Amino acid sequence: MLLLAVIVLINNMLKQVLGVLLSLMMAIPFAYAEVVEPIALELAGQSDVLPPTIKLNNDDLIWLAKKNKLTVAVYPPEYPPLAFTSLTGRYRGINADYLTLLQKALNTNIDIKRYPDQQAALVAVKLREVDFILTQQTDSMVVESPLIASGPLVSSYPMLVTRQDEMMQPLHTNNPVNIAIAGTYPPEEFIKQSFPNARIVSFDSEYLALASVVDEQNDYFMGNSLTGNMAMMRDFPYALSVVTFWKSPQISNRFIVLDSEKPLIDILNAFLNNVTTQIRNQENQFWVDDYSLPYLSKPLSLTPQEKRWLEKNPKLRVLINPYYAPFTMADSNSEIRGLIGDILNIIHLETGVEFEPVIVNSNSEMAKIMLTGNWDILPTTTYSVEREDLISFTHPFITTPFVAVVKDTPDAITQLSDGMKVAIPAYHTLYEQLKSKYPKIEWVTIDNTSMALNMVDDGRVDGAIYNLLSARYMIDHYYSGELKYFRIADETPALISFAMPRGDKELQQILNKALDNIPQKEILRLAAKWAKMPKIQIDTWNLYSTQFYLVIALAALLVLSSLLWGLYLSREIRMRKKSQLELETQLSFRQTLSNAIPMPVYVLSMEGELCSYNHAFTTFFSPELREEIRTSLFDSRHPLAGIFSTIRHDVEKGLPSDSVLAHHLILNNGQEDRHILHWLTLCIMPANVPPTIICGWQDITESKQLMKALQIEKDKAIQANQAKSSFLASMSHEIRTPISTIMGFLELLSTHNQSPNEEKESIQLAYASAQHLLGLIGNILDMEKIESGNFEPSPEWVDVELLIESTLRAFEGLAKQKQLQLTFVNRLVKGEYLWLDPQAFRQVLSNFLSNAIKFTQQGSIEVRAETHTESATQTQLIMSVTDTGPGISQEEQQLLFKPFSQTSSGKQQTGSGLGLMICRELILRMNGEIKMFSQPGQGTTLTVMLTTKVSREAVAATLSPEQSSSLPKNLKILIADDHPNNRLLLRRQLDNLGYHIDEAIDGIQALELVKQNKYDLLITDINMPNMDGITLTRHIRGFDENIVIWGLTANAQEEERERCLAVGMNLCLFKPVNLQQLESSLRLVNAQQPASRLGELINIDLLNTLTMHDAKLMQQILAISQLENDKDLTSAKEAAHIGDWATMKHHLHRINGSAQILGATRLLELCEQLESYPFTQVPDPIFEDKFSQLAQHLQELSDEIDLVISA
Repeated sequence: MLLLAVIVLINNMLKQVLGVLLSLMMAIPFAYAEVVEPIALELAGQSDVLPPTIKLNNDDLIWLAKKNKLTVAVYPPEYPPLAFTSLTGRYRGINADYLTLLQKALNTNIDIKRYPDQQAALVAVKLREVDFILTQQTDSMVVESPLIASGPLVSSYPMLVTRQDEMMQPLHTNNPVNIAIAGTYPPEEFIKQSFPNARIVSFDSEYLALASVVDEQNDYFMGNSLTGNMAMMRDFPYALSVVTFWKSPQISNRFIVLDSEKPLIDILNAFLNNVTTQIRNQENQFWVDDYSLPYLSKPLSLTPQEKRWLEKNPKLRVLINPYYAPFTMADSNSEIRGLIGDILNIIHLETGVEFEPVIVNSNSEMAKIMLTGNWDILPTTTYSVEREDLISFTHPFITTPFVAVVKDTPDAITQLSDGMKVAIPAYHTLYEQLKSKYPKIEWVTIDNTSMALNMVDDGRVDGAIYNLLSARYMIDHYYSGELKYFRIADETPALISFAMPRGDKELQQILNKALDNIPQKEILRLAAKWAKMPKIQIDTWNLYSTQFYLVIALAALLVLSSLLWGLYLSREIRMRKKSQLELETQLSFRQTLSNAIPMPVYVLSMEGELCSYNHAFTTFFSPELREEIRTSLFDSRHPLAGIFSTIRHDVEKGLPSDSVLAHHLILNNGQEDRHILHWLTLCIMPANVPPTIICGWQDITESKQLMKALQIEKDKAIQANQAKSSFLASMSHEIRTPISTIMGFLELLSTHNQSPNEEKESIQLAYASAQHLLGLIGNILDMEKIESGNFEPSPEWVDVELLIESTLRAFEGLAKQKQLQLTFVNRLVKGEYLWLDPQAFRQVLSNFLSNAIKFTQQGSIEVRAETHTESATQTQLIMSVTDTGPGISQEEQQLLFKPFSQTSSGKQQTGSGLGLMICRELILRMNGEIKMFSQPGQGTTLTVMLTTKVSREAVAATLSPEQSSSLPKNLKILIADDHPNNRLLLRRQLDNLGYHIDEAIDGIQALELVKQNKYDLLITDINMPNMDGITLTRHIRGFDENIVIWGLTANAQEEERERCLAVGMNLCLFKPVNLQQLESSLRLVNAQQPASRLGELINIDLLNTLTMHDAKLMQQILAISQLENDKDLTSAKEAAHIGDWATMKHHLHRINGSAQILGATRLLELCEQLESYPFTQVPDPIFEDKFSQLAQHLQELSDEIDLVISA
């Protein structure tokens, strides 16, 4: 019986499982019938954190024991630090750490399967391939039955980030600002709440968005506090800083489980509820230490009474002194900033309460407001027992010692002593205690602490009582080198707390819980953040307005007295001007001499103060370190702080006045450590003037690096590979040279009056530069052809002298700009023409000249050309280019003719590194060779030796066929190009050759025009919208084989030409096309087509017989027929439209009679077919097609009549 009961139970269970599977299969979309196989990942979370203790009921424990292991589904994309998968399949990140905690807490293995997307993971959990899903962080995912979601695992908040030097930008503004985000978070509606006129720029990643803020393309970054903070801390730790957080829209990731698996969802929620804030801090700090806010994952434990208090008091008034940096400051919108601003922002995230700033300018004003009761919180109060009778305090959130601030002098005060005059803020907690302890000190009560430091700096008081944190901030930012501080002995440190009215117990308890929830490490990090923030301009007008008006009044008196005194001094000034001018001349000479020295030189006083330095000293350091030059040499931030100890040691030993001491030292310039040879010498000054120390150094890093030859060779190989990757960028710079020449001459033509000869010369040089530009662009194609083995020279008879001179003219402007002498020594034989490829030869010469001008700073460049006759039909051409540049070492010469290789001086210039390699290959293909002679410091000579055929008659013979043919007349031409400038240029070129043309803006319009008209020539651009030139040609060749079609393209490759010819084009021309090319090509149209189509449609012999060979009479008959045919066709169309078939037949019969006279056989057949057609009330498609053929044939007949009349 027991066995039977077990079998029945198993049977019932199988039925239930089968039912669930069937229901799930019905719920799965058909699109996922073919599920992509998931990838198994290795769980690689950190295991140092102790797991939480989870109390499970018996049902949950039994369910877990049966499972033996759990399988979780994850899916991309992955956002560090939440999740990322290594190349070896290890799943890491905060998610992995929590899964490891779960595995340890449940003592159950967890397997991870990675699915291609969220939908595939959902299908997997429905099919029970996995037990649950770990989702991405989102605020928009809707979980519906049969699925259920757990509580949040990891939560993030929106944060606002800006540059550290812009930390005081407003937190909300109506002014236009640029805000960068990653993806779509946070939503635009949320951003517009704080920045209504913001321009939002979305990037693919947090890195790109943050980089745009660093590069000042955008003002702020708004995004995920977790993933965005990791990108910021990883890539921009010293450039960016978080300004504030918002409580919503909050995003979280969760576990998703089938709702039928209740034990599992209970287990997961139990795990999440038992993960303490301490555990979350440990997990987050392993990956990202700052701004992750893990302690906000759980809400504050507030009593019902405290929650009701918050509901009744959603906004609290906060007393803020904007001059109490770094604790409290205010931006342009009077928003609370500084350390307290950040803490209040966190409290807002914890409680949701808003804070309204109440700005006070002095302690007295603050006391008055506190007495009226119009306040809720005073956030920077120092705790004391005496004050507890008046106000309530929170737990102290930071502790800082009390200090006294004094002047920073060699004999500075180090302790409070009798006879001093010391400033202390009104209502200071130590006032009575210090007054009793030091009765002989004169205590001066002031309303604002910032005024106290100003009084110390001005010498009005000997010291001021401050706390250490504020004193260090103010001195570092505003009184560096002027003030210093010392700790007040035997005094308890200041316990900085929040204060509130005496009776607000609920507020006190809420603030205590909120402050206690913030880790002390986080508060110290916020304090350090504001302490190192760049200097901020504090608006102190409210503090000094009264003094300002007094100063104005005094200034007016001073001006009046100065005018009287000036009358007296004017005579003295005139007498001193001459001596002053001489002094200024000496000072200017000294300054110029100092700055002209290429090595850094600076002057120190015997006390170690930096007195002056030259321009080379400044430029040696990076822009960041230049800001620190003005700090004291004793300050570790000064660039010379590291080597100052060596200088001070030499000074203490004593410096002889007639010797120079040198040391080999290492100095960081803000970018890297540089090896320097540092020297110093003592300069004895006149009597009563202390001596100074003149110092300087020479950078010997390069000589040190020569000892690392092996590493340098490796770097060169890497640089060569990088040069290949930046090939296109390098080519763009090389193209700028001829473009600048073209623009320069065009500017002269448009803005200056020039003589006709000058205008002609400018046009010729601009045109020559444009041709040179085409040659430079051809480098790219030449390189591809050379590497693929497809390059073949195209030799022709060339006047080498003219070729060299035209090339030199294109470089004259660049040579003049650098004051270089460019000369041509011509030893070529007059009247000789050489058989070579002119474009290849020009390219080689252009490259030689470009390199010579680029690397020659002064001197000259000489081009020499000569020939050596070898036989009557063969000669050797020798062409050389010599410059007075820096020269090239033998080692670097071995690399020059390799692809993407440059010399060390070449790397200081932009270039592709292909020029000489292409030149060598071009000359080798023309059976020549290139030789180089160069030594460092003696310039470079490049020589081309080329054996070629020679002729004195070749050019005339070449030109004769072109001169013997003439351009065809009466060609009907259609051009198709989507660019209006291209159409305008081509139309004017054809107008210049005497042709009238039609235009089309794309292939579709051109196709319609070809169908409606009879054209002799179609010139079409290859790349056009809607229909390109290739498709247009393919369509036209479907019904017209006679029209000549030319293609125009900027893709000057042989493959493009072959593609054009393959679809039926007659010719493919590469842009730009000049008049000579057009004229030559148009002559080919005349050669390919008959001069006219006379006789194709009209029987000329029949007309000659009828008119007895009277040409004038025949032309009249043709003209009348043309006119009458047009009228009859129009009338026939109108009659057919209204169903007047008799009238239509009448006009068709008239056209038939005209066709008989002209002998137009095809036209005659069409007319007879239409006349005999069985007409109905509604013409059918056959009739309409034949009528269209008739109209087209009449148009062709009209075109031929025009040809006969004009012949």
